[in-house]
Amino acid sequence: MKTKNENTPFKVEDVNWDELSGIGILKDELELSGELDTLLSGEKTGVIPLSLVLLGVDVIMDATLQLVRKGDSPLLEITGIQPVN
Repeated sequence: MKTKNENTPFKVEDVNWDELSGIGILKDELELSGELDTLLSGEKTGVIPLSLVLLGVDVIMDATLQLVRKGDSPLLEITGIQPVN
């Protein structure tokens, strides 16, 4: 895993993992799935099954994740994927 690559727009330490783990997105799971480097590169991840807790409501969905810059801080965009019938 590359955390100090100069070509990587985001570093592992730039992301507030405590905040993300509070809604159910875990750094270790992203690393195991091979999506952490994709996320840190600023690209969209592949489709990931998520089980989030948002405002006390359990949300189960498939989504892609992408880090974008909002000022000096990274912002995680979650894009839900509509199931194909």
